[in-house]
Amino acid sequence: MAFSEKPLSIFARILALVALIHGLVAIFYHFGVTRDLNAPVEALGNIAFAITILSALLRLLAAVGLWSLTAWGGVLLIVANVVELGAAIWVPEILNFSPQDFGLRALVLLAIAALLFWANWTHHNRRNYL
Repeated sequence: MAFSEKPLSIFARILALVALIHGLVAIFYHFGVTRDLNAPVEALGNIAFAITILSALLRLLAAVGLWSLTAWGGVLLIVANVVELGAAIWVPEILNFSPQDFGLRALVLLAIAALLFWANWTHHNRRNYL
């Protein structure tokens, strides 16, 4: 397990809960649970819908990986955030995020990157390897 030490595991599980909630909210929102749209694909466009649903599914898988304290969950969460942020920066007319949405994604990206670097640093600084 990549995040077996106590502070790392707590931080990984907090990020897993954030990824789970963010992924579920995105899926519910884009499938029209919170609004009166018959086809959310028509409201968002094909590319934006595909990017947001792919990122939401990656977040759900990342939440499972982070909850089980494995590094691949962190990597999936980084990929999900980079895909969305990259699409929002590269083509802002496809994905237009509010500053709060953009900030949340950037904050989660920095947090998971910090967790992975912290886990790698503590692994290399152990005195006794098994």
